Amino acid sequence: MFAELYLIFLTWQFVSYTTALPYENEQGPEYGDEWIYFYDEEGNTHTMNFSTLPQETRGVVLGDAYFYLYTRRNTDAEQLEIPEDDALFTSQYFNSSNDIKVVTHGWLSSDKSEWLQKIRDNWLRKDDFNVITVDWSEIAKNPVYPWPAFSTRYVGKRTAKLLDSIARTYSLDGKVMHLVGHSLGSHVMGYAGFFSNQRIYRITGLDPARPLFELPQMAPEYRLDKSDAEFVDIIHSCGGLYGYWRSHGHADFYPNNGQAKQPGCEGIQPVLEACSHGRATLYFAESINSKVNFVSYPCENWDKFVNGECKENPVNMGYPVLTNITGNYYLHTNSEPKFACGEI
Repeated sequence: MFAELYLIFLTWQFVSYTTALPYENEQGPEYGDEWIYFYDEEGNTHTMNFSTLPQETRGVVLGDAYFYLYTRRNTDAEQLEIPEDDALFTSQYFNSSNDIKVVTHGWLSSDKSEWLQKIRDNWLRKDDFNVITVDWSEIAKNPVYPWPAFSTRYVGKRTAKLLDSIARTYSLDGKVMHLVGHSLGSHVMGYAGFFSNQRIYRITGLDPARPLFELPQMAPEYRLDKSDAEFVDIIHSCGGLYGYWRSHGHADFYPNNGQAKQPGCEGIQPVLEACSHGRATLYFAESINSKVNFVSYPCENWDKFVNGECKENPVNMGYPVLTNITGNYYLHTNSEPKFACGEI
């Protein structure tokens, strides 16, 4: 796994581009193109250097991915096992009549993250889905960012294998599957769609990780893009730093221009950037059951949107999105929950 991806990454040259930050960048011109601070969910600051790659695999944190099923029938998570060879999938609570929702986390995180549990709970309030959480925290906890980034391919393959075993056991197909990932987890889901024998219906990327995916620009088969599912929607919230800036989905949404700082995110630079990176998860979680929609508008760019040039053909961002749309969409949000503004 590591050897294949390592050779691929080493063959690429880094391509730098910068986007204007709507706040003062105190870290110098290389910040965002060669390194960034990463502020994790425990409040710890890490330095992510992606201008050079490790020269060996010593120190790699090994681990595995674990899968947990939640439905309206079970109060405690049911751990799912991937069957060996062509054996049938078994589960006490899985209901083949219900759609499948899968969600996962990113670097230095786990499926215990508050935002992930909120998405899980909101889905189950919405309907009796089969909600599967992917916990790859044993791998994601490695503080040397390239190794968890490389490992998204392995975790995606394992996720695809589980989904294929479910489809084979119950004669299902990808039309009932919706995959959601945040940051590096977006690429896990991209790989799951790429490797699955099913054509996945929808993948939602929540501020997909930029370093070593968009910077440098990797081929589509090595990052989340619109080839990975019938419909790929992406919510950008820290674009050009932690997350994708360019449009890689069928529909790309840019709340508040998709950059840091997102409204309500304050503090020192690493804190407000981490807050902005996480906003995509909160916007999506709220959109599942919100009575007020995240109404966005197709537009060529943010400047034209704020100048009032794009007022037609509104569409909803997040869970209730129409899956036949394409293009870039812009919107404002509130600075705190409820984040959705509705139609302006």
